[in-house]
Amino acid sequence: MENTRIIIVDDHQLIIDGLSRIIQDISGFELITAYHDPLEALQKVPVWKPDILLVDFEMPHLNGLDLIRKLKQQIPELKTVLLTMHLDHATVREALSVGVNAYILKNLDEFELRISLEKVSKGQNYYSAPVTEVLNSRSKSIQKTSHSQLESLSSREREVLKLIAEAFSTKEIANQLSLEISTIESHRKSLMRKLNVHNVAGLVRIAVQEGLVS
Repeated sequence: MENTRIIIVDDHQLIIDGLSRIIQDISGFELITAYHDPLEALQKVPVWKPDILLVDFEMPHLNGLDLIRKLKQQIPELKTVLLTMHLDHATVREALSVGVNAYILKNLDEFELRISLEKVSKGQNYYSAPVTEVLNSRSKSIQKTSHSQLESLSSREREVLKLIAEAFSTKEIANQLSLEISTIESHRKSLMRKLNVHNVAGLVRIAVQEGLVS
């Protein structure tokens, strides 16, 4: 029986080293390679066609969910494990909509990583216990935030909206988030469309109303 082939995408070498060591000790799993740059991974992963992609959420140029979304367009059968410290409802919901197979937290132990990889390799999903709590309280969360204008925004869009409201320029936001200026401009257009406003002043007004900034 062939090994389950894995690729890691994370911009921190220390994380890659730790994950690599754990994976190498799991019978039936094989680490193919790892990438620090998600843009490079976007080009190279379709060539390797791994069974599982283990990807960090917060990375420069392209976050983990956007990378997964783009790769699944090329490799629909690709199984994915998201590694993050984000536990907000919007990020969890976005991960589910993208089709993430496992959502695990960075403070996990070796046993949990092993379990998540084994389950995903068998076509099952796995979520860390705190993530499960967020999912179980989903109905309550929706009820409490049903009137929020930010409900349709991704975590990255909320981040960009907050910085816009704090009077950062497009270039400053791009530098702060390690993204391209064109990407920030795209986020701003998306924010205006989703929030039904036509200028930055409208975005600032909503950010203040929703408590993103004081």
